[in-house]
Amino acid sequence: MRIRNNTESFGLLTKFLHWATALLIIGLIVLGYYMVGLTYYDTWYHDSLQAHKALGMLVFVLGAATLVWRHVSPSPPLHDSLKRWERIAATAMHHTLFLLVFLLPVTGFLVSTSEGKAVEFFDWFEVPALVVVGEGLRDLAIAIHYYCAYGTAALVALHAAAAFKHQLIDRDGTLARMLWR
Repeated sequence: MRIRNNTESFGLLTKFLHWATALLIIGLIVLGYYMVGLTYYDTWYHDSLQAHKALGMLVFVLGAATLVWRHVSPSPPLHDSLKRWERIAATAMHHTLFLLVFLLPVTGFLVSTSEGKAVEFFDWFEVPALVVVGEGLRDLAIAIHYYCAYGTAALVALHAAAAFKHQLIDRDGTLARMLWR
């Protein structure tokens, strides 16, 4: 299997970045949803929060790597069989998901470091606070993070549904291009 993309399908590195990011995002959504039900004194509260922060930073790194890789190895073009509105929707979906891959970790990082404390990355190293933000910006970051997380969940579901629709109903091979084969 080749590393780079070609005009017909995605290469190994693109597939790895896509699926690793997708699984992390889905895991973060589930973990985040679980965490909002915990109190400060719950057994797993602090550990889940640390894992959520570290995995969020990993999503940011994978997103940056994906953007760099897309310049090195451009994605194959969309299928010719797609209608104009499908092309527009697919492009908008991908751009919005990329925006959220960066916006959610940045807002989470602002919240986590708002008091000047570093964020631990699985006890391996710390990422220092870059800025100390006031309560107003912290509250705004919390709201953006919260609503964008739910928006991301909806977009991920819609993205998956569209991929299955194209593969199973339209039979145009859209999903197959991103599968391991």
